Amino acid sequence: MPFSLPLCAVLKIIDFAFSFPYTACIMAYPAKAVANEFLKLAKADGKPISPMKLLKLVYFAHGWFLAITDQPLIEERVEAWQYGPVIPVLYHEFKRFGNDPITERATDAPRYVGGKFISDIPCIDASTCDPSASEVKALIERVWETYGSQTAGQLSSATHQTGTPWAQTYTGQRSLVIPDEVIKEYYKKRITASV
Repeated sequence: MPFSLPLCAVLKIIDFAFSFPYTACIMAYPAKAVANEFLKLAKADGKPISPMKLLKLVYFAHGWFLAITDQPLIEERVEAWQYGPVIPVLYHEFKRFGNDPITERATDAPRYVGGKFISDIPCIDASTCDPSASEVKALIERVWETYGSQTAGQLSSATHQTGTPWAQTYTGQRSLVIPDEVIKEYYKKRITASV
């Protein structure tokens, strides 16, 4: 039987959608920055998080964000792979962990500064010029509260259900892009169906 979130869990995000202080110009973030926010939340809650689970969480946050703001949360494209939606840059960043918990945050490619290599850790930082950072973090927290207790397998199963953006796109061929428009419409329908 496919996994499905109970209506009360989805309503947490729906409720948030209606209280989201929409800003006309919201910047998209590197997927690594969004992933690092989930890793911080998982660590704070003492919950391990595998690469597959992290990929699904970032995807869900991106989908809800598209539905709420009509703008993407992440800069990168989402692709339809065998085990569901994948953000390739995150897959490659964390694949070394296999099915084990991730123990390090995502980093950008090292750069040589002052005689040594430095790797930046992407983050969503309210101290930057982005006025929407705190709202973005709040949405990520809401997605974590809603989906964080689910297993990677349960989240993957949720993305494979009939009618999902992955199901509409996946043909068995790797690297097919799931258009943001398809993701946005799917999550908008979930909002309108729940109110």
